[in-house]
Amino acid sequence: MPILRDHHLPLAPDWECKATIDDNGNIQLADPTIASLNPGDVQPNTWMLEVRYRATSRWKLPAVTIFDRSKSQATELFTQYLEPNETGKRLINLTGIESLGQLQLTLKHLTLEADATLLGFRNPDLASGPLLIIAPHPDDAELAAFGVYSQYPKNTWIVTITAGERLKRLDKQYWPGLDDSLEEASQRKGFIRAWNSATTPLLAGVSAEQLIMLGYFNDTLAELYEESGTVVPSYSAPAITPDAYRQWNKLSLPTDGQAQNTGENLQRDLASLLNKIKPTTIITPHTDIDPHADHIASTRHLQAAIEQSGHVPDHLLLYANHLKSTRGFPRGPAHAAAGVWPTQTGTPSPRDDKIASFPLSMEIQKQKALALHSMHDLGGTPGLERQLKRKLKRLLSGITPADWNDYGGHDFFQTHIKAHENFVLRRCGVSTSKTPEAIVQPPDGENE
Repeated sequence: MPILRDHHLPLAPDWECKATIDDNGNIQLADPTIASLNPGDVQPNTWMLEVRYRATSRWKLPAVTIFDRSKSQATELFTQYLEPNETGKRLINLTGIESLGQLQLTLKHLTLEADATLLGFRNPDLASGPLLIIAPHPDDAELAAFGVYSQYPKNTWIVTITAGERLKRLDKQYWPGLDDSLEEASQRKGFIRAWNSATTPLLAGVSAEQLIMLGYFNDTLAELYEESGTVVPSYSAPAITPDAYRQWNKLSLPTDGQAQNTGENLQRDLASLLNKIKPTTIITPHTDIDPHADHIASTRHLQAAIEQSGHVPDHLLLYANHLKSTRGFPRGPAHAAAGVWPTQTGTPSPRDDKIASFPLSMEIQKQKALALHSMHDLGGTPGLERQLKRKLKRLLSGITPADWNDYGGHDFFQTHIKAHENFVLRRCGVSTSKTPEAIVQPPDGENE
């Protein structure tokens, strides 16, 4: 018996329409006005089909393939994979379609109820002003948004908060035997990761002048937020200061030359950057969905910096690179469609959240694979136990082995090289109240 599990986010769609899925997988929309929207209204925006599904296998990944029948020959767009051995409510990502009136689904290892709901969300115009990406660690910007920022390189600024220097064991350094002490190896890890953050976005055409490393310390951001005036040393290299990782910055920061790892300094640097960049859109971690303590704290520090600076962006795009107690999401091999996070987020009051999904061409997905490979922390080979578990899951998945593109050993080379990059969209500057407290809601307090 499949396990009942509904996925839910409190959302306020811009379009909503009842739909019916017939026996051939054709989607019939109840509202002819929405069904006849022109490509100029359909293609730039996000479209999700809310369905109720039932997996027919305990192990095989349920697959929904989307076809566009608006032209003389049906075009296969992408396939989205769901959870095996489950039943419940899900969102099927249709983003990237040109027409709403001629869509067809083919199903494998699942059934769908006939009644569905089409949800549409108007995407922000990312070309309208500066785009600021907050990356708690080197590689977070690439995992969450390489496809997005590679389409807007002239507008993009990336601020990486920590150097990601923490090394818990000497035998885990990137090059075995290179350093003889944990402190030396940790400092070198931070050095190469800071270099990654200063160079990888160049692959997408982002200017070096728009890449900023703050150099604060891995796994300390939550403590810096709670005790903003306290100096917190690096866990594995206590003698270093954030200045050690700022040498490639083209832009000066208020704390340069006197940087200590404190929340006050971090927020002062962020506030200065907000006033200089004046971003229209900020991409930052979602505090309710991404449980990583540094990710939650990064967005909290951003909120404090917005209060200091007074600059309120028009939009926030919230991402989740980690999920609590969930591996292998988005499901399926690289290049599949990206589903919406498996969450049951609830809020005490209604929230005007939306989904913003951005489709990535195959070429951009390949460039993203290259970008992830340039990040040293995503290198290496998984252990034997992980390799065996992965092989077993793939054998049971019902997906042809050749379809699993092994671009790298890390799970992210499957989960984050997808046909879409998804965010929760919050409109800030257009609201009647521009108080910073309304911009970023406090987290539920969950961490890993």
